[in-house]
Amino acid sequence: MPPSRSVSTRRRSPARGWRAGALGLILVTLGGGCIFQPREAQDPHQTSGPIWVQPQYLGNALGNMKRSLESKVLINYGRSFSPVSLVMELDPSDLSDLGDNLFDPWSADQEETRMSGILNQTTATLSVTWTVADSLDESSSVRYYRDLKYRLTFTRGGISVVYSGLVDLYFTDDGTGSWYITKWVDKRDASANRTWGWLRGRNQVEFPAL
Repeated sequence: MPPSRSVSTRRRSPARGWRAGALGLILVTLGGGCIFQPREAQDPHQTSGPIWVQPQYLGNALGNMKRSLESKVLINYGRSFSPVSLVMELDPSDLSDLGDNLFDPWSADQEETRMSGILNQTTATLSVTWTVADSLDESSSVRYYRDLKYRLTFTRGGISVVYSGLVDLYFTDDGTGSWYITKWVDKRDASANRTWGWLRGRNQVEFPAL
């Protein structure tokens, strides 16, 4: 008969388990930012759709917009803009190419309707990336990101179309400690990509002809 093989039944030491857990915690912290941040206040009345986080911080508003756009359920996208006043400015080059300022005047409802129409007419998936700059205070009730980088990547059938640029994004406190977008100043970046403003103006995702 062939010699029998012994099966190791050595138990993992508690010390080794503790060290592995500590290492995992360190890696999560380094990879995802500080994990000891205040818990975001979610809408207790929301039962479906992308998560809405009360925009008590400017970053919460960016997260709401990203989740809403990527899911193509844009109610939370529209909620991110002030219902009172919204100024939308194009990059001067886009304004020249489009031939008209289509966004004067503009409103939160119009912005939601425009982006919803763009997304609903394409089968492409969308990935939204913000590269956050420092936020600045214009006054006690107005804060803004200067040269906030954005990147919209539409992918369909293995082909991607990218819109990217910079935006000076202004937020106003609504009086309850929540911040809503009141002004969007769109700018081209150093790439050859079209901007978000151009996408709004053309009212469609422009994939190359096959």
